[in-house]
Amino acid sequence: MKAKSSASFIVSIALHLIVCVIGFFYWFSVNPSQHADSIDTFFTSVEEPKNKRITPTKRPQIQRETTQSTSQAKMKILTSNAPPTQRGAVSAAEPSDFQTFEKVDLNAGIDAAPTTIEFQGVPRIQRGAVEPVMKQKKTTERFKSKLVKFIEAQEGPQNIVYCIDLSKSMQVLQERKLKRILDLMQDSLTFLEPHDQFNIMAYSTQLVPYNKDFVTVSERSVAEASSYISNIKTQVNTKGQDYDMLTALTEISKSSPTLVVLFSDGIPTSISTPDLDFIGQHAKGNGRIFGMGMGMAPDYPGAVMLKKLTTVSDGDLWLVDR
Repeated sequence: MKAKSSASFIVSIALHLIVCVIGFFYWFSVNPSQHADSIDTFFTSVEEPKNKRITPTKRPQIQRETTQSTSQAKMKILTSNAPPTQRGAVSAAEPSDFQTFEKVDLNAGIDAAPTTIEFQGVPRIQRGAVEPVMKQKKTTERFKSKLVKFIEAQEGPQNIVYCIDLSKSMQVLQERKLKRILDLMQDSLTFLEPHDQFNIMAYSTQLVPYNKDFVTVSERSVAEASSYISNIKTQVNTKGQDYDMLTALTEISKSSPTLVVLFSDGIPTSISTPDLDFIGQHAKGNGRIFGMGMGMAPDYPGAVMLKKLTTVSDGDLWLVDR
């Protein structure tokens, strides 16, 4: 029994050895790459890319001579069909002969002979016959005072009376201030239109009219009236009792003016305590009153009186120095 067991044991070991040997060789033959100890490699060198050389294009050669023929024997110049004038317009009723340009040698330099085209049957135009058109200078518009603008705003022909107060209360007014008022009146005369008429009234101790009737506007009449206004102080008498502003307006209303330019301090001498409603009645018959004051504030009694007169008559008040 013991001998059989030993023999079986030996046979079993032999069989296991055979199986192990066969399995070992089989395993290496199937998956040899899983246990590779080395890698085959192949090294190569990469060359840098070469820059392509761009050859610049050659300059085009100048064409020496080019001739071109045309079957058109004549060329018609398109111009105005108007007759010849001083500005050089000519008729193109008949075609003109066309001549080829003169050949130019390009090798001779840049100063080539001028090329001309001759036209047959075209009238010659004298040089200097047409004067150049000069650009006209812009004319500046004249300055217009408030008085001028008021006069121009009135419709139709105007009968204007310039009333100037030279009473004793106005004698204290500085000469330059009086001159400014007179200059404004003289300037407004130059803006009057030919269909307008005017007259001048100045008062101190009496009312002195420039003319018995209205004066028609003209260059001569305006110049003479302007000279009269410049010397207005010499035209009135200052000795005696002052003439009243309200009395002056009553006298002026008899000539039926459409506009009265009244320069005054606004203080009436006929009444001691003037009533504004009573003052307003003297505006009747005088058209529109344009009051002018100098050296007074808007709340000065004289300015308030003038404002009442201008308001009742649909006029305006201008305190020139304010």
